[in-house]
Amino acid sequence: MAAPSFPAASPADPLYGAPVIDPGETSAAIGDRLAGGLLAPAGRGWRIAAAGAAALSLACAGLQWALSRSFLDEAGAGWWIGLAAGCLMISGLLLLAGVAWGCGIGRLTQTAALLCAALAALHPGAVDPMTLAGLLAASLGLWTVALLPDLAVLRDRLAGQPGTLRARLYRLAAAGWHGSALQWLVWGRASRGLALLGIVAAVAVLTDLALSVALRFDRHDTLRPVALVVEAVLSGAGLTAALAVALRRILGLDGLVTGRHLDILGRLILAFGLAALYCHVTESVTALLYGDAAERTALSEKLLGDEAPAFRTLMIAGLLPTQLFWIGAVRRNAPALGLIGAVVAAGLRADHGAVAPADATANGLADVLTGAAAFLGPLGLFVLGLLLIVRLVPPVSIAETRQLALAVNVRAAPDMLERFAPSRAGFGAVFTSEAGLAEAARGLSVLDRPPRLDAFGPVPLPEAAAALHRDERALSRLALLGAVLGAGLFLAVQGAMAGPRDGAVAAFSWAMLTIPACSAAVLGGGFGIATALALALRTGRPEGAPPAGLGGYFVLTILSPVGALDPAALARRLHGLPPSAGRPLAIYGPGLSEARR
Repeated sequence: MAAPSFPAASPADPLYGAPVIDPGETSAAIGDRLAGGLLAPAGRGWRIAAAGAAALSLACAGLQWALSRSFLDEAGAGWWIGLAAGCLMISGLLLLAGVAWGCGIGRLTQTAALLCAALAALHPGAVDPMTLAGLLAASLGLWTVALLPDLAVLRDRLAGQPGTLRARLYRLAAAGWHGSALQWLVWGRASRGLALLGIVAAVAVLTDLALSVALRFDRHDTLRPVALVVEAVLSGAGLTAALAVALRRILGLDGLVTGRHLDILGRLILAFGLAALYCHVTESVTALLYGDAAERTALSEKLLGDEAPAFRTLMIAGLLPTQLFWIGAVRRNAPALGLIGAVVAAGLRADHGAVAPADATANGLADVLTGAAAFLGPLGLFVLGLLLIVRLVPPVSIAETRQLALAVNVRAAPDMLERFAPSRAGFGAVFTSEAGLAEAARGLSVLDRPPRLDAFGPVPLPEAAAALHRDERALSRLALLGAVLGAGLFLAVQGAMAGPRDGAVAAFSWAMLTIPACSAAVLGGGFGIATALALALRTGRPEGAPPAGLGGYFVLTILSPVGALDPAALARRLHGLPPSAGRPLAIYGPGLSEARR
C-alpha cells in the first residue's frame, strides 16, 4: 500500500465552514508548539489535576473496600471494552481512508483506545481472554508505531542533554528512527496494517461481548452485535470529542484541532446516535409485535421493571442528546460538543448495566455508593493515565500534522536555512519540499555513473521513495504469516484441550472458536508487523545521514566512491535546475568550501 498523500487545497476553500488546519501553521511552528510544550516543566494545573484524579481513584477503592464490594464491576468491563473498540475503529478507519483531517484527532483516539483497553483488562472477565488480549495488543501496537517519528523529534531536541533521564528515554523509545524514505515507507505500511488488525480485534471483542450476553439470558437477539458495534463507535466519538475540546483549550491547539474537526465529530455522533436509536426502537417494536412471551416479558422489564432506570438513562443521556447536533450552531460550538460528547459516552454505560448480572446484596444507599464508586474510580484512573501520557508524548501527531501543513499551506515550508555542521561522509542537498527532492533524485539517476542516493525528511516521503525505487514487501508477508501462525496455534491448543465448555456450548462451536481465533490472528499479525518494522530500524544511522540541524528539511544524500564525483560539477548541476524542478536550498559535502545557501 502506498503512503497516503494529502491533496493540495487552499485554506480559503474550507469544508463545513472551517479550514482543516490554520492557514498560519508552519512546519517549524508545529514542532515548536508540540515538542517544546511537552519538554517544558509541568504546570501547577497539571499537578493539581493529576493529584485529584489519583485521590478520586483511591477514595473510590477505599469506599468499595469498606462496603465489601469489588472496585470493578462487569458493567464497567463492557463499557470500557466498547469505548476501546470504538476509538480503535475510528482511528483505524481514519488511517485506512487516508483522510487529511484525521491527523488532528488520530492520536487522541489511539491514546483513548489504549487506556480504555487497559482498564477493560482490569475488570472481571466479560469476554474471552483471547479477544481482550487481541484488543489490548492492537491498541498498544498502533499507538506505539504511530509515535515513532514524534519520539525521534523529541530525541533530537534533547540531543544537547544526553545525560538526562528524558533524553535517554526518548533515545531508547525512538528505536533508531532517522526518517529515511525506506523507514517512512515501512512505517506507513505498518500503521495501516495495524489499523486493519485493530478493526478486526474491535469487531471480534464486541461480537464476543454480544454472545456472552446471549448466553447469560439464554436467547440471542440478532440486533445486539450490531447495536454494540454502533454504540461502541458512538461512545468512542463522544469521548474523542470531549478530549479534543478539552485539550485544544488547555494546550492551545486551536490551529491544529480546528472547527472542522469539531463539526465532523458532531456529524459522526449524530449519525451513529440515529443508528443506535434505530437498533433500540426496532428491538422494542419487534418484541412487542412479533415476540413470544419471554421477549415481551423482557421488554416489560426494560420499560417498567428493574431495568427501567438503566433504559431511561440510556435514552435520556446516551442517545437523545445526539439529536441536538442537527443544529449546526450546536455542532460547531466547542463547549457544547465537549459536554454532549462526554454525556453521551457516559450515558451509554447504562446499556451495559442493564445486561450485567444484578448484585443480590445491593440495596439502598450502599447500592448507589457502590455504583458511583465503580464508575468514578476507573474514570479517575483514565484521567490520570491521560495526564501522564500528554506529559510524555505529543497529543497530536507532529509528523502527520506537518505533512498536512506542507500540503495545504503555501508558507508552511521554511524559506531559509540556519547554520549547521555539514557531514563529511558524503554530499547532501537540502530542499524545502519533497517534490523538489524527488525531481533532483530523478535528475541524478540518469547520469552515466549515478551515485548512491537516499532521502530523509520530517514527514512521509512517498514520491521520493518512488523516485529512488524504494520498496518493501517483507511486512505484508510477515504479517500474513504471523496471522496464520497465531490462529493455527490457537486452534491447536483448543484441539488439545477439547471438551465441554459452559454447559451445552462445545469447545469447537463457532462462538467459542472462530472469534478468539480471529483475535489470535490479530496477535500473530501484529507480531509479524513488529518484526518487519524492527528489521527496518535495526540498521542504525546510515552512512551520510543528514547532520544535526536539518531535521525539519528534506535532504537528498549523495554517496559515491572517492573521486567518482566532482563536487563542483554536482553543485552546478543541482543549482542549474529551475526552482520548480528541484533546485536545492543548500549543498554541503567534502570538496565544497562551505555549504551554499
